Amino acid sequence: MTAEAEAGALPATAVFAQTRTFNWLRRDGDALLWTETRPSEARTVLVRWEPGGEPVDLTPPGRSCSNIVGYGGIPYGVAPDGEILACDSEDQRIHSVRRGIAVTPAAPGKSIRWSDFVVADDHVYAVREQHHDDGRVANELVRVGREAPHDCVALDSGHDFVGAPRVSPDGSRLAWITWDHPRMPWDGTQLWVADLTPKGIGTPTCVAGSTAESVVEPTWTSDGDLVFLSDRSGWWNPYRLGDTEPLVAMEADMGGPLWFLGLRNLDVFADGRLVVKWMIGGVEHLGVRHLDGRLEEVSTPYTQFVSPTVVGDRIAVVAAGHRHAPAVLLLDPAVGGRGEVVRGNGVEVPATVAVPEAITYPTTDGAVAHAFWYAPTVPTDGPPPLIVNCHGGPTSQVVPVLDLRQQYWTSRGYGYLEVNFRGSSGYGRAYRDALKGTWGVVDVDDAVAGAQYLVAKGLVDGSKLVIRGLSGGGWLTLCALAFRDVFAAGGSMNGVADAYTMATDTHKFESRYLDSLIGPLPEARELYDERSPVTAADRITAPLILLQGEADDVVPADQAEAIAAVLRERGVDHEHHVYAGEGHLFAKAENLVHALEAERDFYARVLAAQGSSTAGGTR
Repeated sequence: MTAEAEAGALPATAVFAQTRTFNWLRRDGDALLWTETRPSEARTVLVRWEPGGEPVDLTPPGRSCSNIVGYGGIPYGVAPDGEILACDSEDQRIHSVRRGIAVTPAAPGKSIRWSDFVVADDHVYAVREQHHDDGRVANELVRVGREAPHDCVALDSGHDFVGAPRVSPDGSRLAWITWDHPRMPWDGTQLWVADLTPKGIGTPTCVAGSTAESVVEPTWTSDGDLVFLSDRSGWWNPYRLGDTEPLVAMEADMGGPLWFLGLRNLDVFADGRLVVKWMIGGVEHLGVRHLDGRLEEVSTPYTQFVSPTVVGDRIAVVAAGHRHAPAVLLLDPAVGGRGEVVRGNGVEVPATVAVPEAITYPTTDGAVAHAFWYAPTVPTDGPPPLIVNCHGGPTSQVVPVLDLRQQYWTSRGYGYLEVNFRGSSGYGRAYRDALKGTWGVVDVDDAVAGAQYLVAKGLVDGSKLVIRGLSGGGWLTLCALAFRDVFAAGGSMNGVADAYTMATDTHKFESRYLDSLIGPLPEARELYDERSPVTAADRITAPLILLQGEADDVVPADQAEAIAAVLRERGVDHEHHVYAGEGHLFAKAENLVHALEAERDFYARVLAAQGSSTAGGTR
């Protein structure tokens, strides 16, 4: 690389030092609430903003607002009288922010956890996850009194999972969803409604959903109608209870997989109009569904919209775009989507930004796969090296927004490919279901095909292909290195190495996930071994870097150690970094920086050994 290119490369400290991640945006009257994950502080803070003022932290210094129900969910709620209740990460209890007291009882060792709760009158309706001494984990819908002595009534204890308790505007009815093993919530859920009574609820009625229909996000309108998202047509579209046709019929997903309790993709104006979002070609759009059925898109420069929330006649949203880091915005659909920035991300946008290009390319079985291609932002002598990034889940997705981790690599002369392989969300149910029974096969096919597609077009150097990924993306990386001979190096972050151990030693939420991705146990045990990279680690010859959280309870650290042990014994070039106190998603800025720089140096060294390279370890 030239000296000018080296000087312009983005440092790892700039990627993480000042960034904030915004989640769980909600309305509090005319005010807004959201959480901010701050790597520089290694905590998540509940923030409140009032019009005309500045955002104010509600979480005390040194504390964190989060919960650990599954992967976590919305950790706070607002009462009709304005009282804010929030989970404290240290004890996992729900606390009153104003009164400074706990609303839920103490439990040893965070054995009782709370999420996705709403407040109505003197009660909190919440998802409670209770971990028993014998290893059982119970997920229940409960009602808890806002005042001591914390009277608690179980409302639904008959399902493996519950979510989205929502009280009707007049306080007379409760809606919620359930699902049971071995299904995941994007496979099939049921929507329930029951009358609220002084003792709890009346007889519940299942009003929508099935084992083959995913219903999510029940939302009450001001006049008492119940709206929800269903993928009964093959796409998540909004429906009103009692109607057979969707409120918006579109071959586009208007919702997403319920990885976290409390996700919001739609909201309702007081007059009955809907705020909706949809994804086409991997790009998100925001719009208003009017009472006459007309759908009007809100024109903005953004490509992702998180937690759209009605505030009067405006829409609050966490939005991001090709050249825009995520920010909390208030948009006015009546004036072309113009609005104000309530809270910026703190990211300094590089002078030169790699803008993604959506590509669709052929893969195995006559199918196609989707990805976003980022060309390097510095000159290269010939086709550049390529990093293929594989998202986790695997039923997640990537969207084309400004992410400094992508810019970190493109500013060093790497091409960067974000793959939405078969199984990813955002392209309809059929595409999402294409991974069932084929995990570790068709997703790897799609990553390989994406790299080869770029090689064939002369856009990247076929001898300098790198594959990396987190969690399920780490599994894909390890499978690609163990079962294919395409990539010159790989990086696995908290990646799954042993499918059988993953199925028997992970958290409850994903403990039966592999039933659909590979097959049910014990019948499919041989297939688990056949697919797992750990059983084929002696076939890995490409250099590999392993980055692992020591406290990961989703993919335990011994999975990475098992791979590293085989590579050590065989003398295969590798690095193995374990980060104390880190879980499945790293939280501390210093560890995020170290991991990124370790990858940078590893790939630079490995690719340099392949021959002269225009990309490398620019510091």
